[in-house]
Formats: sequence, C-alpha cells, structure tokens
Amino acid sequence: MAPNKEIPKVTNLELAEIKVNSHSNEDIKCHHCSSNNYRRKGFDNGRRRYYCTDCRRYFILGSKHLTNQDRIALNLSCPECGYQQLWKCGKTKDGRQRYKCKKCNRSFNNKPNYGKYEKKLEVSDDVWLASDLGVSVPKHRSQSKLIFLYIEQEWLKNIAKKFIKYMAATRKMGTLLGYIKDFNSLSEFLTDYCYHLQDINDFNRVVIIDYIHYLNRENLDNSYIAGKLSTFTVVFNTGTANQWFNLPAGLILAEDFPKQKKRLPRFIPEEVMQQLNQYLEHLPEPVMRSVLVLQECGLRIGELLELPINCLKKHNESWYIQFMRGKTSKETMLPISEELAAVIREQQNFINSHLGSDKFNYLFCSKYQEPPLQRQRFRPKPKIMYDKTFIDYLQRLAEKFDICDNSGKRWNFQTHQFRHTVGTRMINAGVPQHIVQRYLGHESPQMTMVYAHIHDETLRKEIAKYHESRVVNFQGETSEIEETILSSNDDLEWFKKNVQARALEHGYCARPKVLGDCNIPGFDGCYNCPHWRTNKNFLPILKDTLSRTNNVLEKAQNWGWELQVNKNTPIKENLEKVIKTLEAEND
Repeated sequence: MAPNKEIPKVTNLELAEIKVNSHSNEDIKCHHCSSNNYRRKGFDNGRRRYYCTDCRRYFILGSKHLTNQDRIALNLSCPECGYQQLWKCGKTKDGRQRYKCKKCNRSFNNKPNYGKYEKKLEVSDDVWLASDLGVSVPKHRSQSKLIFLYIEQEWLKNIAKKFIKYMAATRKMGTLLGYIKDFNSLSEFLTDYCYHLQDINDFNRVVIIDYIHYLNRENLDNSYIAGKLSTFTVVFNTGTANQWFNLPAGLILAEDFPKQKKRLPRFIPEEVMQQLNQYLEHLPEPVMRSVLVLQECGLRIGELLELPINCLKKHNESWYIQFMRGKTSKETMLPISEELAAVIREQQNFINSHLGSDKFNYLFCSKYQEPPLQRQRFRPKPKIMYDKTFIDYLQRLAEKFDICDNSGKRWNFQTHQFRHTVGTRMINAGVPQHIVQRYLGHESPQMTMVYAHIHDETLRKEIAKYHESRVVNFQGETSEIEETILSSNDDLEWFKKNVQARALEHGYCARPKVLGDCNIPGFDGCYNCPHWRTNKNFLPILKDTLSRTNNVLEKAQNWGWELQVNKNTPIKENLEKVIKTLEAEND
C-alpha cells in the first residue's frame, strides 16, 4: 500500500468513514453525551476535532471514545441488559479494558482473563509452551506459556508468532513475554481507533503517529512508551531483513521516543527497614532467612530463590556465598558476615531435616497449600518458591503491622528495592564505585550509577571532610595529592620512599627525595618554597607569623634596613594569599 493511501477508520459495514465531508450533521454526535450540538475546533493529527457545547468536552470521530456505530461493529454491549451506550472505566491489572453500562451501571470486561487460567489452557496454535521453543523458564516464575489469544487481528498475530519464534533463539522468557504484551497493546489500539488494516504492509506514518498519541493519552511512563516503540522498531527491521514484509524505512523516528527521566534509586528508607526487621520474626523461618540474605547481599529475586543448598563457602577464615548471576550467567562469590553465614547454616539444616539435600538441591523452598485457618503454617514442599509468593509475605506483613515511611504512607515492598538499598548504602559508606559495580555484578559503570545516590547527610559530611583536608601551596593555590597515590599499600610505600612528607609546625614538606635534602635553613624559607603545603588547621600559626612579619617589616622600613625589607616582603605577600584562601574555604 502506498504511504498516501487513505485508511478506513470506523467499520467494514460502510456506515461511515472518518472524513468530515462524508458525515451529515445527524451522524456527528458527541462521544461523551451523544449530543449533536457541536463546534469545529481545528484538527488533531490530521483529523477533525469537535467541541460539544452541551458537556463542554472535545471529541474526534473514530477516536478512542467509541461511537455507537463503533460499538455495534465491535459487538460491544452490556451482558446484563444489552444496552450499547457504555463508558470506558479503566483497565484491570492484566491489561483488559473495563466498560460500564450507562443504563444499569454494570461493569464488565470485553475479553476473558486468559492469564488467570494459564495453567488450564491447552497447548494450541495460539498457546505455546516456551520449552517447545527451547526457551528455559526460570524456576521462580509461574508463567511458562506464550499466549497470543489477546491479539485480535489475524495478520498481526501471524507476525507476532514469526517474530517470537525468531527471537526465541537469543532472548530470555521475560523478554519474549514483554514482546507479546507490546503486540497486545498494538492490537488494542487498532481496535479502539477502528483501524481495519488488511496486513502489515498497510502501516504508514499516520498509524504510528496515532499509536504514539494513544500511548500518551494513557498517561504511561516515558520508559514504558519508549520500550514499546523500541519493540516495533526491532519488529519492522527484523521483518524487512527476513523478507516477511516490505515496509518503508523511517516509520518510527528517533524524535518519536520521549525523553527519559532520571530517577532516584528505589531504595528502602532506613525507618522502613527498621520496622521490617522489628517484625521479621512474624514471618515463617525460611522466608525470614531469605529476607536477611536479600538485605545483606542485594541479590536479584531469581538469584535468591534459586540459591543452591551448598552455596556457603569458607576461605581463609572468611565466609562467602557462591551463586550464578541471573543476567550474565556468571558464577560469583561474595563475602558475607559471620552472622549471615550462621543464618544460612540454619536454613541448610532446615532443608536437610524436612526435605533432605539428596531430594531438594536448593536453599529455599515453597510450601504446601494450607486451609484458610492454617495458613500461618509453613509445611515445606520440594519446589522453588515463586517470586510473587515471596513478595506477598512482605506485603501482608506491611499491612498487618502498618509499616509506613516518614510521610505515613504504607510501604509497598518490591524485591528489587533491596538491591537498590544495598547499592545506595555502599555508596554512602564510601565504598568506591568500581567495587560496588563488581559486588552487584554490573557489566558497566552506567548500571551502577543508578544506585549512586548520595544522601544529604553523607554529602554534608563529605563537604566538611573536604574543607578539613583542603591543602594549598605557598601561593595560596589548591594542591591535592591524587587519590590513587594512597589507594593501596604499594602506592603508600612508593609515596613514603619518593616524597619526604615531613611534618612542620606550619604545614607539611612535599619535597621529592630525588632532589635531595632541603638546604633552606629554618622554617621561614618554606613560605617561598613550592614544596610547602598547609591547610586551615595551621591558620592560628600562620596569622601569628604574618603579624610578626609585619612588625619586622615596619621596624626595618623605619630604620632603612633594605636587606630585611627585601627578605620579608615576599613572605608577607605569600602569607596573605595563603590566609585569604584558607579563610575563604573556611567560610
């Protein structure tokens, strides 16, 4: 299809086309109140926009606000009374559109909840097992099927299947599920905007602009919108490269992607962490121990729940935890405290006594389902706990004991918050960023920068430390020793051997040893020496020296002692520069 070909936008029943000239006044009615009293109010992405003079709201024919003709074409009606005038009233947690009948106020969904009954869905053309594609499903995730039932357009469903089958060779299960959600979103957009495309070759720039407008109206996060646009950029490029279809280049442009917001790390505040630790004993013992591991090590939830039972190692009187990184698939050993090692030994004994290490090879397990009156019991089951089950324990604990932050809002625990908390704590404790990067298993410093949030109190202390250690030379210029000089024992030994670093009553001597011993008699010569260093701790001595120097100069000038004047004038000028700089830094 040529890019300038007109696309029908309402129905295949030839009731109307979204063109201003094809509508009579009786056909144009407000989508909100069905009134035919309106005014024309310009255009929106090339389509006529109207303003209802009764309800004072804007509407566009064929837009997301469905007309009665659209509802008839989509066969949308209230299942209770059959009335076809409906309100859109948000979406369910799994993304299904909710409607509300204007007549009987009944709420209903237009699609079955396939996700809820995934385990009962039989494998078919639209329901695939991930294992059949060679995709490994993490043991801590409950979803093991790829479901295409939400995609209503048959041609779009076929493209989605081709794309998923192609990407399954190099992508993980979570990524593939994200791709399918993006196809579901595009399918819902095409239905709501009444785009009746025959195949993907009917895509053009107008459809993409409308899709971006659709995503923006949903008030979605910028990163969420950018993710969907990135998915379809990959779909278009992959399909064109493999000759599935032939689309023009540049359907999605770089300027279509919204600007990303830089957010603070999602760490858990200390007051929330204290409350959590206060009530940890109310969790089942295995869950309590897993939370303690998460707090100290900052593992990803999959790494935690899939820890092997023999993960505890000892080397040179130090304890380590050994596990496989989930993203990089690299085996790692992290140093841990003696207290955490004791916690892990307790959990090992728990598994050995209840399940046996020969039958279950993981440190943490799930439990058997108990009747409602016995749900506090934890009867171990030889199966890895699901991530949703783990976070449910924390959510119920926060609800039971009203765990809140300083604003009084109940805290919504998420597993990845513990990882952010560990990274932020380490940064604020002064741990170098490259050490934090290695500890958390990040591939690049940019990933670690997400956690590099400096608390206000830490910032204040570092600034105070900076001013305390601020060093100037004899000209009052800042002179600092590079951090790498003192970063290891070898560098420290080099510093001692190559720099004299003698302590003086008014500062320090940084004369390199290769220059030999200093031949300047007394300390007065230091004020003109480029190797002299001082800081604000020596201000009282420097001021006293300046005062005495001024007295000597005054007396020498009165008596005409030129030699004394020439000798003390540079000392006076250098002292004034140094004192001025140090007092400015002190203020």
